[in-house]
Amino acid sequence: MLPVESNSEKLKLTPSDFEEVFSDKLSQNLKDKINSYDFSYNHFTPEERFQLLLKIIKVLFQEDVRKAGEHRLSQWDKGWHENLEAFRKKGTFSALLPRYFGKYQVIRWKQDFIKPRNKDFEYRTSAVIVQWLFEKYFSSVRNIYEFGCGTGHHLLLLREINHSATLYGLDWASSSQELIAEIVKRGLATNLKAHYFNFFAPDYQFQLEPRSGVYTVAAIEQIGKNYEKFIEYLLGQKPSIIVHVEPIEELLDTGNLFDYLSIMYSRKRNYISGFLDYLKNLEKNGRLTIHCAQRTYIGSLFIDGYSVIVWSPVK
Repeated sequence: MLPVESNSEKLKLTPSDFEEVFSDKLSQNLKDKINSYDFSYNHFTPEERFQLLLKIIKVLFQEDVRKAGEHRLSQWDKGWHENLEAFRKKGTFSALLPRYFGKYQVIRWKQDFIKPRNKDFEYRTSAVIVQWLFEKYFSSVRNIYEFGCGTGHHLLLLREINHSATLYGLDWASSSQELIAEIVKRGLATNLKAHYFNFFAPDYQFQLEPRSGVYTVAAIEQIGKNYEKFIEYLLGQKPSIIVHVEPIEELLDTGNLFDYLSIMYSRKRNYISGFLDYLKNLEKNGRLTIHCAQRTYIGSLFIDGYSVIVWSPVK
């Protein structure tokens, strides 16, 4: 059983807190959005913190932990179908949010745990990350592709920042394409297209528009070490900029308990591994340029999952 709120002290994340972990200045628009969210939280007591760490360690020793991989297609298709049914009934943005957000009322923040006071805290932190990156890299790009788009909720945030680009949501689950079609049908977004794409078997015939942008958010996380085909696809397509928001173990500190447990959990689940080192090797061979590789110090109970890598193919 997870701990309950430990004390009455009320703290709140501010734009300055996000600027610190991003090592970057934020736009006034994003600052205003952060101030509009309920980012209030409490600290855990030492005993509660100990119990959270113990929970993670126990999971690492379980034999029946679900592994990420190609065999989970039907589960992802089922999950996005549940969001599709909810969206058909409600027609609201909240119905598009994946159900893994807020599963545990625990947030990783700067290599420690904090207790959010609002159920949407976890989703809002991820939304701040992607909006920061969208503003920085995609505000004037004419064609933008999200690979592993799921419910399409990131694409709707992107539309708020770039009003004219053609947006493409790609996923291996057919329910994802149905969801995006429903979003367009209900008028939540225009100039938004859906397409089937499988990381494990990339469709090399699917051509990206010139001078396009590409991004993934917690998507190639799910393919373990099977990312080489996808990267080769991108190198061949030569988009202008590629942004990944994924759990990147090379950016974490193995000498820190929180980071070490995140790495071990990622490996237990067969999440992405060795990705940054792989890109660095391609950079040494003159095939791409890495513009940014940094962590955000933000995550959930089990994993520090929102590191950022930005790169582009060598033309």
